[in-house]
Amino acid sequence: MTKATTPSRDAVLACYRPIRTSIQRVLAEAVKHCRKSDFDRAGKHLDLIDQQQLDDEETFAMLCDVALFEPNQRGRRVIDGFITKRADTLDPADRDLVRRLSSAFFSIFRVSGWHENGGVKLEDLLTPDRRIWLMDENLEASAPEGLVIAMRVFDAGPFHAGFGIVVQPDGEASAFCSSAAARGQPLPVRYSLAAALYGDDIARSAVAGAVEDGIAQGMLDAMMSDILTQPSVSKLGTRRTRRS
Repeated sequence: MTKATTPSRDAVLACYRPIRTSIQRVLAEAVKHCRKSDFDRAGKHLDLIDQQQLDDEETFAMLCDVALFEPNQRGRRVIDGFITKRADTLDPADRDLVRRLSSAFFSIFRVSGWHENGGVKLEDLLTPDRRIWLMDENLEASAPEGLVIAMRVFDAGPFHAGFGIVVQPDGEASAFCSSAAARGQPLPVRYSLAAALYGDDIARSAVAGAVEDGIAQGMLDAMMSDILTQPSVSKLGTRRTRRS
């Protein structure tokens, strides 16, 4: 877009905010179209192992994203079946949006700057020369220039919009994937890029949680040890033992 045709920030926000609401409404309906086998497949691709992981809101959002947008073993996507069977029952605005959602793609991006009318500019690290304007108020407010992120985005008209969960792939994963894409080779992932990077993020969170729990337990054990070795407590413990 040229400066002459780029809408003002107020006009961009007036377009963007209803789209965000529509995305949430459409995805809530689309997820109902998923079967147990779709969730089982997504859970396998993400290496989910227990219910506690599914109780996490972000993890569940990743599960739904993979179930909806990644093809099954027959190459079929739930989102396409939803569009075929249910799109005509949606409101006109939601109907247009869900068709745009069907062309969404997941990739690794670098934040190259901020757009003058809102959102950020992204460079697609897996598709040479593809640069997009992503309208996202949260990223605009918090993402530093040069940040590498992975997410699913779609063309919303004057700008691109994202949905699902934004993850930060580690440098090694980004390098391997961008190198393979540059050589025209398949990405080094088992199922899909989204499943691989979501799975990595879930695994890192689980390790961080386990370390945090371990540190907390260690601190508690040390505190209890200090308390129990105090003279007054030791004597009390001795008297209790004798009584028993």
